[in-house]
Amino acid sequence: MKFKTGAFLWLLTLVQPTLLLADSWAPPTTHDYYSADSSHFVRVVPLLVPDKYYQWRKAKPNRQKRFSSRDTTVVPCHAMLYRRTANGPQLLWQESLINRIAPVTALVSNDGRYVVTFDNWSSMGYGVDVMVVYDGQGHLLRRYNLEQLSPFPINQYMRSISSMWWRCDASIVSPERVAICFQTQDKQVQNRTYSLAKLDFE
Repeated sequence: MKFKTGAFLWLLTLVQPTLLLADSWAPPTTHDYYSADSSHFVRVVPLLVPDKYYQWRKAKPNRQKRFSSRDTTVVPCHAMLYRRTANGPQLLWQESLINRIAPVTALVSNDGRYVVTFDNWSSMGYGVDVMVVYDGQGHLLRRYNLEQLSPFPINQYMRSISSMWWRCDASIVSPERVAICFQTQDKQVQNRTYSLAKLDFE
C-alpha cells in the first residue's frame, strides 16, 4: 500500500518559500489501510473525545452526576488488524497506538507481521512518532522522530503552520522492507529502505 503527498506538496509550492502556509485539518475519521495484496488490513480509530467531555470536566461536583459514562469516557487512538478470509474479516489483534490523535497513514505487510504508521494527525514531521513500527501482535517495536529518519537537515523541508511536509511516498516493497521517499522544499529527493527485520535502515 502506498501513500503520496505529491498533490498537497504541489499546492504548497505555490506559496512563497519564505512564508509558512496557514493550513487546517479536517477531524480524523476511522480508516482502513490494506496490505499490497489486500490479504490484511488495519483499521485505525482516532482519539474520541465525547462532545460533552469538557462540560463535564468544568462542571461542579453536584452537576457532574448529570453526565453519563458516554459523556465522560475518552477513547484513545487504537487499531485493529484483520486478515481477510472467505468467511469475512478475522480479527488478529486490537491495541492502542502511541499517537495522541491518529497517525496520518499506515502500512501493513502482506503477511500481517508488521504495521508501520507515519506522522501525527495535524502535525506531520513533529514528535517522536513520525514513524512507528508494530509487530504481528500490535506491540510497539520502534518509534522515530524526523531527525532519526531524515537524510536531509530537517530545516530543508516544506513547512506549514502545523507541519513539515517531508514524505513524498512510502510503501512496503517486500515482507520485511519499507521504501521511503524524502523530498525537500527545493525538490531534492532521496529514497531510503528500512529493514523491518533489523529495525534499521539498510
